[in-house]
Amino acid sequence: MPVMNPPTTGTPVHNLQRMLRTLTNVHREIPLLSPNGIFGEETLEAVMIFQRLMGLPVNGTVDQRTWDALVDEHHRVSHLLAPPRTAALFPQGTAPIQPGQTTPLLYPIQGMLLALAGVLADLQSVPPSGVLDTGTAANFRRLQRWGSYPETGALDRDTWELLSHLYETFISRNPQNL
Repeated sequence: MPVMNPPTTGTPVHNLQRMLRTLTNVHREIPLLSPNGIFGEETLEAVMIFQRLMGLPVNGTVDQRTWDALVDEHHRVSHLLAPPRTAALFPQGTAPIQPGQTTPLLYPIQGMLLALAGVLADLQSVPPSGVLDTGTAANFRRLQRWGSYPETGALDRDTWELLSHLYETFISRNPQNL
């Protein structure tokens, strides 16, 4: 990274401004920049505040030390701001899980059904067992009826899509249900 002093312009400055803008989500002291690729007074102020926050020499120059600190802090903040990783509970290409079948995949799925049973009157509270038992099959049939799917009691892709949508709607996006 070349040393940047005013009046530097171009892509490196635009990248600097984008990273500083991301940092404002955690470091409110840094002014919110509109990345324009021009190292003007606002960018200079943001760099100097960043340097002060990081315990670097406050000179407004983006030298290698400042750049490295900026990249490291941007990485840390981006990780904090990123949504949590999702898990594929019903992986693509999975054959339908049939009534009576046992699989570890059912434990978290049955947990989702149990949570939904607390907010949707037509679902039974069935504890997770890893077995597609009669209560779980009955819950899948209810979901299949709501989705106008064949009522097989099996967990297939359509049933999974409806279950995950209902879970996100009524549980994940509703903090009082967590």
